[in-house]
Amino acid sequence: MPSANIMIIVAFLVGVVRAASGNSTSSFEAPTLVSAVFHYDPSKVAAIVAGVLYSIASLCLFTRLFMNKAWWGLCLPIASTFMAVGFFMRIPMATNPDSLPIFMVQQLFTLLPPAAFLAFNYILYGRFIVNCVDRRYSWIKPEKVARYFVISDITTFLIQGGGGGLEASKNVTSEKLGANILLAGLVAQTLSFALFMILVAYAWRGLLRDGFVPSQEPWGPILWILMFSSTAYMIRCIYRVIELGQGNGGYLLTHEIYFFLLDSLPLLIGICTYIIFWPTKYLEMSVKPANEMTGRY
Repeated sequence: MPSANIMIIVAFLVGVVRAASGNSTSSFEAPTLVSAVFHYDPSKVAAIVAGVLYSIASLCLFTRLFMNKAWWGLCLPIASTFMAVGFFMRIPMATNPDSLPIFMVQQLFTLLPPAAFLAFNYILYGRFIVNCVDRRYSWIKPEKVARYFVISDITTFLIQGGGGGLEASKNVTSEKLGANILLAGLVAQTLSFALFMILVAYAWRGLLRDGFVPSQEPWGPILWILMFSSTAYMIRCIYRVIELGQGNGGYLLTHEIYFFLLDSLPLLIGICTYIIFWPTKYLEMSVKPANEMTGRY
């Protein structure tokens, strides 16, 4: 698994770097829907590489999930599959740059699935606190963490979805309004996820304060993979906010390579973390005896 994971990342980087040069739209051509939004011609090669690698990651995650019967984590491989579809949709989008349905499907399938990646971390955090340590290490009731943050993500999900739909309009006013709505949704999602990372750090600090050494505990890897994957997801969130904050024609938006290196790649690294360190075994190794449990998650 680890070697396959490294190969996925290397293949992603090679494919993107080879495909991302020389794909800007000529200023003498009539602008299409895609060029009006992105200001470049999407690379089919990069889309294929990303789509294939996300498909492989999805297959690996589904395998992990079914082998461990961890149905609570189903959101992760499903979302990864939708991401793969989103990348594959960039291929017909490059061929039919004025197709509104293709553009909207591609946008929604690459913008929205990461919310499910975050949801997986929320659920894992709650199960970790309840099953492995103690509720007092979380300043939000662990049983409600996933509920609160998923509600937040659903809200930002709907905001981003509405903004993404308006952004596809050829009407300048609607396009700008859609971009602003999309930016607001991404900012809200970023702040919400930052709060979650603070929650994880708070629990980690409390455990260290009480003398626990995570590297010596069976549940220790859960803290590391939670924080590592969350950091990767946060890179994507910050990139998206800066990209949209620069406005139509901004440097990040008009260079496709940054979409792959600062958006798609961090997300891929984050979900591939769970291919190597599927958390079920750490949760099962660390479950407290029944007489120590104060409830069930």
